[in-house]
Amino acid sequence: MSLKDSFSAGFGAIMAKAGKPITIKYFSQTCGSVWDDDTTLTEIAGSQITTSGIVQPLNVRNKFNSEDVMLIEQGKLRAQDQRLYVNGSLDFTGVGSNLSVKIVMGTDSYTLVPLGGTPYEVSNTQIYKKAYIRILPTGSLIGES
Repeated sequence: MSLKDSFSAGFGAIMAKAGKPITIKYFSQTCGSVWDDDTTLTEIAGSQITTSGIVQPLNVRNKFNSEDVMLIEQGKLRAQDQRLYVNGSLDFTGVGSNLSVKIVMGTDSYTLVPLGGTPYEVSNTQIYKKAYIRILPTGSLIGES
Protein backbone atom coordinates (compact mmCIF):
# COMPACT_ATOMS: atom_id res chain seq x y z
CA MET A 1 0.00 0.00 0.00
CA SER A 2 1.40 3.38 -0.99
CA LEU A 3 1.80 6.31 1.40
CA LYS A 4 -1.10 8.25 -0.10
CA ASP A 5 -3.35 5.16 0.11
CA SER A 6 -2.40 4.73 3.78
CA PHE A 7 -3.22 8.36 4.55
CA SER A 8 -6.50 8.16 2.60
CA ALA A 9 -7.51 5.00 4.47
CA GLY A 10 -6.56 6.60 7.81
CA PHE A 11 -8.60 9.73 7.11
CA GLY A 12 -11.51 7.53 5.99
CA ALA A 13 -11.37 5.62 9.28
CA ILE A 14 -11.34 8.86 11.30
CA MET A 15 -14.25 10.18 9.23
CA ALA A 16 -16.23 6.97 9.85
CA LYS A 17 -15.82 7.35 13.62
CA ALA A 18 -16.04 11.12 14.14
CA GLY A 19 -17.76 12.43 11.01
CA LYS A 20 -21.18 14.09 11.00
CA PRO A 21 -23.50 14.06 8.00
CA ILE A 22 -23.33 17.34 6.11
CA THR A 23 -24.97 18.66 2.97
CA ILE A 24 -23.06 21.07 0.75
CA LYS A 25 -24.97 23.35 -1.62
CA TYR A 26 -23.42 25.56 -4.28
CA PHE A 27 -24.98 28.84 -5.37
CA SER A 28 -24.20 31.08 -8.33
CA GLN A 29 -24.31 34.83 -7.79
CA THR A 30 -25.83 37.34 -10.17
CA CYS A 31 -25.96 41.11 -9.74
CA GLY A 32 -29.10 43.10 -10.52
CA SER A 33 -27.39 45.93 -12.39
CA VAL A 34 -24.25 47.99 -12.40
CA TRP A 35 -25.82 50.75 -10.29
CA ASP A 36 -27.19 48.83 -7.31
CA ASP A 37 -26.01 46.20 -4.89
CA ASP A 38 -28.85 43.72 -5.41
CA THR A 39 -27.45 40.24 -5.74
CA THR A 40 -29.31 36.99 -6.08
CA LEU A 41 -27.95 33.59 -5.17
CA THR A 42 -29.43 30.70 -7.10
CA GLU A 43 -28.72 27.10 -6.18
CA ILE A 44 -26.87 25.34 -8.98
CA ALA A 45 -29.05 22.45 -10.11
CA GLY A 46 -27.59 19.05 -9.29
CA SER A 47 -24.77 20.49 -7.20
CA GLN A 48 -25.98 19.37 -3.78
CA ILE A 49 -23.56 16.91 -2.14
CA THR A 50 -24.24 14.83 0.97
CA THR A 51 -21.09 13.64 2.71
CA SER A 52 -19.41 13.54 6.12
CA GLY A 53 -17.36 16.17 7.87
CA ILE A 54 -15.57 16.57 11.17
CA VAL A 55 -16.42 19.79 13.00
CA GLN A 56 -14.18 21.18 15.74
CA PRO A 57 -14.15 24.42 17.69
CA LEU A 58 -11.27 26.81 17.14
CA ASN A 59 -8.10 26.22 19.14
CA VAL A 60 -8.00 29.32 21.34
CA ARG A 61 -6.44 27.80 24.47
CA ASN A 62 -2.85 27.89 23.23
CA LYS A 63 -2.48 31.61 22.56
CA PHE A 64 1.10 31.46 21.25
CA ASN A 65 1.17 28.57 18.75
CA SER A 66 -2.35 28.56 17.39
CA GLU A 67 -3.10 29.41 13.77
CA ASP A 68 -6.70 29.96 14.85
CA VAL A 69 -5.75 32.62 17.43
CA MET A 70 -3.56 34.37 14.87
CA LEU A 71 -6.47 34.49 12.37
CA ILE A 72 -8.80 35.86 15.07
CA GLU A 73 -6.27 38.58 15.93
CA GLN A 74 -5.99 39.46 12.24
CA GLY A 75 -9.79 39.83 12.08
CA LYS A 76 -10.21 36.98 9.60
CA LEU A 77 -12.05 34.71 12.06
CA ARG A 78 -14.49 35.20 14.90
CA ALA A 79 -14.24 33.26 18.16
CA GLN A 80 -17.55 31.51 17.34
CA ASP A 81 -16.31 30.15 13.99
CA GLN A 82 -15.46 26.46 13.67
CA ARG A 83 -13.11 24.23 11.71
CA LEU A 84 -14.49 21.71 9.22
CA TYR A 85 -12.47 18.78 7.86
CA VAL A 86 -13.78 17.09 4.72
CA ASN A 87 -12.57 14.81 1.96
CA GLY A 88 -9.94 16.45 -0.22
CA SER A 89 -11.97 15.95 -3.39
CA LEU A 90 -14.63 18.52 -2.38
CA ASP A 91 -14.47 21.81 -4.26
CA PHE A 92 -14.40 25.03 -2.24
CA THR A 93 -12.55 27.05 -4.90
CA GLY A 94 -15.57 29.21 -5.61
CA VAL A 95 -14.98 31.26 -2.47
CA GLY A 96 -14.27 34.86 -3.46
CA SER A 97 -15.71 34.45 -6.96
CA ASN A 98 -19.35 34.36 -7.97
CA LEU A 99 -19.85 30.95 -6.33
CA SER A 100 -21.14 30.70 -2.76
CA VAL A 101 -21.12 27.59 -0.58
CA LYS A 102 -23.68 26.70 2.09
CA ILE A 103 -23.12 23.80 4.50
CA VAL A 104 -26.07 22.26 6.34
CA MET A 105 -25.55 20.13 9.46
CA GLY A 106 -28.72 19.01 11.19
CA THR A 107 -30.85 22.11 11.69
CA ASP A 108 -27.95 24.59 11.44
CA SER A 109 -26.62 26.23 8.28
CA TYR A 110 -23.09 27.55 7.80
CA THR A 111 -21.10 29.39 5.17
CA LEU A 112 -17.42 29.24 4.42
CA VAL A 113 -15.27 31.97 5.86
CA PRO A 114 -13.58 33.70 2.89
CA LEU A 115 -10.29 31.92 3.61
CA GLY A 116 -11.59 29.01 1.52
CA GLY A 117 -10.51 25.43 2.07
CA THR A 118 -6.88 24.44 2.60
CA PRO A 119 -6.01 21.10 0.98
CA TYR A 120 -3.51 18.74 2.58
CA GLU A 121 -1.79 16.55 -0.01
CA VAL A 122 0.35 13.44 -0.17
CA SER A 123 1.99 12.60 -3.52
CA ASN A 124 -0.14 15.22 -5.32
CA THR A 125 -3.36 13.62 -4.00
CA GLN A 126 -5.60 15.76 -1.81
CA ILE A 127 -6.32 13.67 1.30
CA TYR A 128 -8.46 16.18 3.20
CA LYS A 129 -9.34 19.86 3.36
CA LYS A 130 -9.66 22.14 6.33
CA ALA A 131 -12.12 25.00 6.03
CA TYR A 132 -13.39 27.54 8.49
CA ILE A 133 -17.16 27.87 8.75
CA ARG A 134 -19.47 30.47 10.24
CA ILE A 135 -23.06 29.87 11.35
CA LEU A 136 -25.81 31.58 9.38
CA PRO A 137 -28.18 32.91 12.09
CA THR A 138 -31.09 33.18 9.66
CA GLY A 139 -30.39 29.79 8.06
CA SER A 140 -29.81 31.25 4.61
CA LEU A 141 -27.22 33.20 2.69
CA ILE A 142 -27.88 36.88 1.94
CA GLY A 143 -29.66 36.99 -1.42
CA GLU A 144 -30.49 33.26 -1.44
CA SER A 145 -33.59 32.53 -3.50
